[in-house]
Amino acid sequence: MAIDKTTGRAITFLLGLLLCWHSSGFSQNENARTLFAENKTAILQIRVIDVTSGSKSVIGSGFVINAEGLIATNYHVIQIAASKPEQYRIEYLSAADQTGELQLVDVDVVNDLALVRATDLEAETLPLALAEPPIGVPVFALGNPLDLGLTVVPGTYNGINLSSYHPRVHFTGSLNSGMSGGPTLSESGQVIGINVSTAGNQVSFLVPVTALHKLIAEYQGRAGSVGDMTQRIGLQLLADQEQKFAHMLALDWPTMPLGQAQVIDELKPFVKCWGGSNSSSEKAQFLSADRTCRSEDNIYLSSEFNSGTIEYQFFWLEADKLNALQFYAYYQRLFADFVPGNTADEEDVGDFKCDDQFVIAGNNSAADKRKTKAIFCARAYKDYPQLYDVLFLQGTVDNSRAAFLSHFTLAGVSRENAKAFARKFMGVAKWQ
Repeated sequence: MAIDKTTGRAITFLLGLLLCWHSSGFSQNENARTLFAENKTAILQIRVIDVTSGSKSVIGSGFVINAEGLIATNYHVIQIAASKPEQYRIEYLSAADQTGELQLVDVDVVNDLALVRATDLEAETLPLALAEPPIGVPVFALGNPLDLGLTVVPGTYNGINLSSYHPRVHFTGSLNSGMSGGPTLSESGQVIGINVSTAGNQVSFLVPVTALHKLIAEYQGRAGSVGDMTQRIGLQLLADQEQKFAHMLALDWPTMPLGQAQVIDELKPFVKCWGGSNSSSEKAQFLSADRTCRSEDNIYLSSEFNSGTIEYQFFWLEADKLNALQFYAYYQRLFADFVPGNTADEEDVGDFKCDDQFVIAGNNSAADKRKTKAIFCARAYKDYPQLYDVLFLQGTVDNSRAAFLSHFTLAGVSRENAKAFARKFMGVAKWQ
């Protein structure tokens, strides 16, 4: 078969492109091997050991950041030892099979970071990058996945995830269990982020190295370990929610229609919304439309206790085929089904204490006013005074053919900020 000049040029181009891809892949593999060989002594397996049994309870990763034996990892890796030091201890395992005990010296629960220190460790240190790399450059995550030994995962740096209130680096690569707390390195071998979580399908997240710089500076400025770790965590949670709610309450909250109601739209950039309805169903006995909004931030305090989330929901119901009694029965069941949007157990929080009352809501004209039932519930954090989980419900009760229900949950908030949020929420979300 003859090949004309145009076809020949196309083939030449494609061959060149394939060679380029091959060369790029070869170069990335070479970088991975080099970084692995040069830095493996600085990267450790972090183990939480049950004192009674002597067995591993948790494994993760960490890396040495200075000659004094200071090591960075994730808070969630060592959390159980931090909360129960009498039952658990923290150890390291090096690439040379050296083991030793680690002392917890500082934490940043908001960014899921912890600093531990070894007194008998001989290892290389990893340099920390002073700035974020350009988007699109190759980076390399290292850690100890599934207790299989040190592993390197090539990927791509995709910048800071702008939909999260707490900055996270979007890393295109697969982080696996056990790699948490390990470093992600640039091609020059500098730490640009700390492995923290994965969403699957080659989507993972890193704590930016800037957060680690801040924690190290606080630790060094204090010139010693934290005396009361629980108090340290409580102050961090308080400061975080003060900053977050000051920002959120200062926003001009956008709205959108839902049925005959006005509801709160996305509070960008860190609250996203989804919605739906049954309007296409011919068998539906009433019209139902809903809108759910939730922040993506979640502060890990323990495997059973998460904080920092914000969630709000709206439901518009309009009867068509139901009589008033049937409609009220369904509405009452919906009203009773709401639960807090975060997890916690009796070791972490007290019982909800609720206050409910009937409230007249709406505009100034009598025709626009609606009788509603409002329920405000709060439960206190046992270890962190001044912080609460809050659940709020408000629903109309003066119409037998239509109803509007609004709800929010706040996790880890002060009473003052919860009340300020509720006032603004009730003023914005309403039957039009």
